[in-house]
Amino acid sequence: MSLPSPFAIFVQMKPARIAIVVPVYNREKELDRTFASIVAQTYRPLHVVLVDNGSTDGSLALCRALKARYESDDLAVTVTQESKRGPSAARNKGLSCVKEEFVAFLDSDDTYVPEAMACYLEAFNRHADADVVGCTIRVWPETGHPHVAKAVFSNRVEPHLFHCTLGTVRYAARTALVRAVGGWPEDYMRWEDWELGLRLLLATGRVVWIERPPLVDVYLHADSITGYRYAPNSDDILQAIAHAHADVERSNRSDKRRLHRLLLYKQMVVAGLCHREKSARGPEIYRMTMARAQGDRMLRWFLPLVYRYVSWGGRGSAILAERLLH
Repeated sequence: MSLPSPFAIFVQMKPARIAIVVPVYNREKELDRTFASIVAQTYRPLHVVLVDNGSTDGSLALCRALKARYESDDLAVTVTQESKRGPSAARNKGLSCVKEEFVAFLDSDDTYVPEAMACYLEAFNRHADADVVGCTIRVWPETGHPHVAKAVFSNRVEPHLFHCTLGTVRYAARTALVRAVGGWPEDYMRWEDWELGLRLLLATGRVVWIERPPLVDVYLHADSITGYRYAPNSDDILQAIAHAHADVERSNRSDKRRLHRLLLYKQMVVAGLCHREKSARGPEIYRMTMARAQGDRMLRWFLPLVYRYVSWGGRGSAILAERLLH
C-alpha cells in the first residue's frame, strides 16, 4: 500500500487518533533506536506511551530524558510505570493512558519504518468500518540476513491459531475493541499476543491488511521478548491454550467443536517441539493432550502422527490439520 502525498497532508491536519504503547524492561541500550523510529514517523500528531516495568538499569531515566528532549505540540510522550512484572501488565497500563481512537503496540527493541503510522491511518480512513489493520514485519536475526516474515492475510481465526497472524507488533486496532475484549492477559508471559489476537478475531472479522512494505523491523537476540525455546516456557504456553479454549467457548461461534480440535492440534505441536528439544515435557504434554482428545476418533488417530512428525523436525502440518479437523 502506497501513501498518496495529498493524503499525507490531510492526515497531518487531523487531531491525534493513534497512540503507540511501548513496554520497557532493561532496554537502556535499545530504546534510543526504538524511540528514534517513532520520532521519524511521517504522520503527526502522535502519542507515545512508555511504560517502565521495573527496570534495574537506566531505562526509566532514559524514558524521562526522551520525553524531555522530544515532546512537542505534535508528539505527546507519556512516561508511566507498572510494578507488576510482565509485558502484558505494562501494555495494559499503557492502554489505560490512551485516549486516541486507535492504538498500536511496539516492543522496546524493535522499530517502525517511517511511514508505518501514516499507512495505518490511511487504511483506517479508506476502510471506515475496519477494526484492525495488520501488516508484515521484517526479521533481523543475530546472524544471517534479514527476511520478511511469513504472513497470512486473513480475517479468519484458523490461520491465526496456526501462524499468529495478529502478533504483538503486526497490527493497529481500535482502542475500544482492545479494551472490550479484555486487553492483554497478565497471568502468563508467553503467547499472550496469540491469545489476545484470537479474542480480537472472535470479536470481529473487519480486518484490513497492508501487505507491503513491511512496517516493523523485529530484532531477534537472546533476551528478546519474541525469542525463546518451547520446553522452558511450556507452562505459560499451556495456560495460553487453556485460555483460548475458554475464549472459544464464550464466543458465539457455531464451529466451536472444530476450533477446540484445532487448539488440541496446536497443543500437540507444542508437545512435539518440546520432545525435539529433548525435554520430558514433550511426553507429558502428549499424554495430557491425548487425554483431552478421549472419545474423538479422528483426534486419537491424527494427534500421535502430528507428535511424531513434529518431533522428527517436520513442518507444514497445519494445512493437513485444517482440512481434517472439521
